[in-house]
Amino acid sequence: MQLLASGRESDVYDIGSGRVLRRSRHIVDTSFEAEVMIRLARNGFPVPTVYEAAGSDLIMQRVEGPSLLTALCLGDVTAAEAAATMVDLHRRLHEIPCGTTENRVLHLDLHPDNVLLGPDGPVLIDWSNTTEGSPALDTAVSALILAQVAVGGTELADLAADLLRAFAPAVDAVSELPAALRMRRANPTMSAQELAELDHAVELVVATATPSPTP
Repeated sequence: MQLLASGRESDVYDIGSGRVLRRSRHIVDTSFEAEVMIRLARNGFPVPTVYEAAGSDLIMQRVEGPSLLTALCLGDVTAAEAAATMVDLHRRLHEIPCGTTENRVLHLDLHPDNVLLGPDGPVLIDWSNTTEGSPALDTAVSALILAQVAVGGTELADLAADLLRAFAPAVDAVSELPAALRMRRANPTMSAQELAELDHAVELVVATATPSPTP
């Protein structure tokens, strides 16, 4: 197996025949995630095809193409174009009916590194956080993730700030922001520095999502 990528919680391997294996480093059950992806695919939402889910292993289609983050860093797409892609993926996802009229399927980790630019268009990956709930929570989490990078002082900070400025005003980024903050605080993979910067990130989301008054 060839290692393709390593995230905070899992590793992705190329296993041949157009398939990848995502293996969690922890004991988890991927069956629910797989079921959600299969249901979304049936509704026409762009996710990798799922072939097998067994314990901590998930075997899926390998999507050929760069991540949206890679395309941003290379200058192949602008921040405005990347934001429009994120907004559209949220919109399409939240249009899919669920058991109640209020709730929708939520991704809760929709950011440029989880969007692959496949030959047929953007594909959303990594559904390990998926649940059902308010669409505004999904968009608030995305905005908060971008804001955390923007205040984090890394080489991606300016790019994340540009992306946030294009994304936050186009969605509801604030009504479920307190819930998004609680969720991020409870994330066990967050570093001490990331946790310390969360309040600053929340302030940035609010400032970015709120239009400046017209003189």
